[in-house]
Amino acid sequence: MKKMLKNNDQAITAEPKTQRTKLFQMIGASLLALSAISAQAEIGNPRVNQLGYLPTGAKTATYKTNQTAAQTWQLRQNGTLVASGQTLPTGTDAASGDNLHQIDLSNVTATGSGFTLTVGGDTSYSFAISNTALKPALYDALKYFYHNRSGIAIETQYTGGGNGSFASNSKWSRPAGHLNIGANKGDINVPCWSGTCNYSLNVSKGWYDAGDHGKYVVNGGISVWTLLNLYERDLYLSRNGSLVGDGKLNIPESANGVADVLDEARWQMEFMMAMQVPVGQAKAGMAHHKMHDVGWTGFPLAPHEDQQQRALVPPSTAATLNLAATAAQCARIWKDIDSGFASSCLTAATRAWDAAQANPNDIYSGNYDNGGGGYGDANVADEFYWAAAELYITTGDSKYLSRINNYLITRSDFGWPDTELPGLISLAMVPTSHTSSLRTSARQKIVSIADTTLATQNASGYPAPLSTLEYYWGSNGAVANKLIILGLAYDFTGNENYAKGVGKGLNYFYGQNTLSTSFITGAGTKTATQPHHRFWSNAINANYPAPPPGALSGGPNAGLEDSTSATLLGSCKSRPATCWADNIHAYAVNEITINWNAPLAWNLAFYNDYAQGNGGGQSSSSPASSSAPASSSSVATTSSSSSRAPSSSSVASSSIAPSSSSVGLSSSSIASSISGAQQCNWYGTLYPLCATTTSGWGYENNRSCISASTCSAQPAPFGIVGGGTSTPASSTPASSRPASSTPSSTAPSSVASSRASSTPPASSSSSVAGGGNCQYLISNEWNNGFTASLRITNTGSSPINGWTVNWSYSDGTRITNSWNGVFSGNNPYSVSNLGWNGTIQPGQSVEVGFQGTKGTSGSAQIPRVTGSVCN
Repeated sequence: MKKMLKNNDQAITAEPKTQRTKLFQMIGASLLALSAISAQAEIGNPRVNQLGYLPTGAKTATYKTNQTAAQTWQLRQNGTLVASGQTLPTGTDAASGDNLHQIDLSNVTATGSGFTLTVGGDTSYSFAISNTALKPALYDALKYFYHNRSGIAIETQYTGGGNGSFASNSKWSRPAGHLNIGANKGDINVPCWSGTCNYSLNVSKGWYDAGDHGKYVVNGGISVWTLLNLYERDLYLSRNGSLVGDGKLNIPESANGVADVLDEARWQMEFMMAMQVPVGQAKAGMAHHKMHDVGWTGFPLAPHEDQQQRALVPPSTAATLNLAATAAQCARIWKDIDSGFASSCLTAATRAWDAAQANPNDIYSGNYDNGGGGYGDANVADEFYWAAAELYITTGDSKYLSRINNYLITRSDFGWPDTELPGLISLAMVPTSHTSSLRTSARQKIVSIADTTLATQNASGYPAPLSTLEYYWGSNGAVANKLIILGLAYDFTGNENYAKGVGKGLNYFYGQNTLSTSFITGAGTKTATQPHHRFWSNAINANYPAPPPGALSGGPNAGLEDSTSATLLGSCKSRPATCWADNIHAYAVNEITINWNAPLAWNLAFYNDYAQGNGGGQSSSSPASSSAPASSSSVATTSSSSSRAPSSSSVASSSIAPSSSSVGLSSSSIASSISGAQQCNWYGTLYPLCATTTSGWGYENNRSCISASTCSAQPAPFGIVGGGTSTPASSTPASSRPASSTPSSTAPSSVASSRASSTPPASSSSSVAGGGNCQYLISNEWNNGFTASLRITNTGSSPINGWTVNWSYSDGTRITNSWNGVFSGNNPYSVSNLGWNGTIQPGQSVEVGFQGTKGTSGSAQIPRVTGSVCN
């Protein structure tokens, strides 16, 4: 019989003791669970890209949790469930100390805005899925440079972002800085640092480098090079026309018939040239290392309020070679845009080169750092290589070749003190006849570096391609520079993993990090708001503005070189990815600068170009491994010729470089002789000849063919091949293959580590005593495809002159794309050397690469390689 009990005026039914105990235990457990959920619940977890994702780009998120088992995630759009799945536990991340699960949204097809991810009681910040999700961010990042110009008033009408990315506001306007007006001592007549020389220079243009008002040739050099390289990539490798053309950036020079990114870069380039020691002075042709105030200024301070004396710091070899490299780059870009300016650039470049040759050991002493950063660089061999590469591309003068050929590339990243990769990138990107063999080997090296970068990124819990030792001052700048290498590897191969690596890196910047914070001002829900900057110092004084959108914070830095960072973050060093604070005084982690924003803009330009092709759900409009330039006629189809750089033929012509059009037959005579079986051997990769286009890269089929005239302009042994004698199993460019044959974003970077022990090894090799060793290496593998290479090493004592190797598959594996060799056959396959890689010296190796679809065995098969050089 039940008995009613009173408890706090609430009646409950009396149950037998055992049942009542169980009930209380259940209620207690539920309350504890709810309490745990409440304590655990976090807005901003999972960590996501707070701006958004491309529909077929790298749609990844990271969930921070104490749980070790897979959890259920739910994707909602404006509150409505659209997808769900299971997280992938990956364990403790070494850089952050976080226990992490990964979330893959690659199968989600919904698009739009208002998406959130939920796991248990945790919910991410909102984000979009759209092929334009990151487009405004590009123009935000580029706007940084106008806002930090010296010697010009920043006018309200131009304070807004390019392409309407954000609205103009008078709070960001200011009078011209450092023009000898009012309090300014100014930059119009800047003397040398006391006791160093007896002349003055007008160096009133340029960009303020960072949070201070200094202007530096060394750091300015890598920054202006990056923007000019962004433009050259847009010219030679873009799939969808210019994103940075005339009228795009909302600057005073917009609508002048020249691409806005060039107008912006020219403001800095003219400053760099003005820093050159005048004729008749000691060390004429050298470049002053930097110029800035002779004492540190405080906060807040607008440029026009600066009362300090400014001074030129003595010249350095590093600064001089920065000028030589960027002025040579300037000369080829402006040749057909402003020939007078191009000539001035070339003169400055050659004078700087000669001066650096005469003064190779003028290393910055570090005695002039009161009022500005040092930027000292004791090793300038890499700057000599970089300058030689840019000058050789532009002039074709063989005197620069010895510096190029005798330099060994060892780095996998770059920055202002380490500039060998910018030289390599320019050699890989800019098409001239005299650099054809260098271009092929440069591309191969860049792809190899990209593979290392991907492996580092895939090993990170959050998608930054950084080891635990790389969270130093400006780590975000290091990430951005590494992403440039990944973007170029995609341009050269068509391998989707590289493009998605760029996307993952951008995800890290915009919130997929341990702090669940966007490191870019004004870009996301939780963003950096207090970068170290004297004018954008609203955090200190309400009369000064907060930063506009688009400025990239330096990022986590275990060095903690300032007292504020050390006080706030002193316990973070064992977890370096957490060493960041949004504090205006914490300059070691939260400064902003031109050499970090420039590669961010490059990354965003690349990814938005990709978005208009693959990333936006369309097929890519450029073949993998393409090194073809856009001809003058093809450029005109995408943009006004006045707002673009000269065509490939004009780049390699006139007094700046020898003509590449002098090689081969006329387009009309070639076109009349084309047969359907003919193809173009484009620097080692076979592509179809265009059916109707007679000059330029083919446009009638989305740039998937090469015209006869363009093909025949290459040096021997490249050019038209007939009858299919050199045809690989499939000459279809990667961009034309079905989507099912492209790598997925989750493909492992190391096949060997992802296979079970019973599977074949990731390589096979054979050798002959005293001759060569041949290795078949799997470099990447995904659900139904793979990439591989053949490495031929000379293990003998005399050169190998010419080689051919053969192999076959037993499971139906098929090759779909190839590079760096002449491929033929269809199982068995054969590849022989090109002209440039036919000779293998003792102890050296050459590699050829290819992409294929797997056969029936599941894993990518490792066949035996045969040939006179290996068995």
